[in-house]
Amino acid sequence: MKKLVAVLVVLAVLFTPFVQIYKDGGTRTFTSLTYKVIVWKELPAVDGSHKTGVEVYFFPNNFFELSHYR
Repeated sequence: MKKLVAVLVVLAVLFTPFVQIYKDGGTRTFTSLTYKVIVWKELPAVDGSHKTGVEVYFFPNNFFELSHYR
């Protein structure tokens, strides 16, 4: 029983995301130790370009700042 509890605690630590919301139009990142999900929602720039959609990155590519993925 103790092993099961230990495994569940380890899985919770590995997969529980930390949510961050950016002030660029509402882009959200969900980052845990094993993955990063970016939900892009940028406001259009002066030249009309903006990024939308969803991107998923797995370990070890999930620890970069948001500017790395742009």
